Amino acid sequence: MKSLTWLLLLLLVAAPVWAKPKVDVRIRVNEGVGRDRKDSLSRTGSSYDGELTTGQDYFLNVTIMSDNAEAVAKNSGQWCIKGDTLLGAMDYKGTLEGNSLEIEVPQKNGKIKKIAFGIFDRKWHKLSDL
Repeated sequence: MKSLTWLLLLLLVAAPVWAKPKVDVRIRVNEGVGRDRKDSLSRTGSSYDGELTTGQDYFLNVTIMSDNAEAVAKNSGQWCIKGDTLLGAMDYKGTLEGNSLEIEVPQKNGKIKKIAFGIFDRKWHKLSDL
């Protein structure tokens, strides 16, 4: 029992070492495209009904910039991200943590809205192929 306690204590102490740190980044949107998200369930259970559209996924080719060069070293920060919001072609601030990107989007009322995106790939994609 005592060795189990020491093992758990050691894992608890080592956990922050394995966690990926949050990195402040700047994001420049270059281009984007939306694709309908499909639901495979039909409304009546009939095999003749088509797929239901449940929203859109947006794929954006962006350039990620940071003072921490290691965070964006892959492909000079030219990545493709995926989310449920289309962003305009401008610069944004955000936070990168692993494969998650939280972008601060200014609203018309002056407040900041944080929107979550995922890293789809660490290279740009031809958007017509997505």
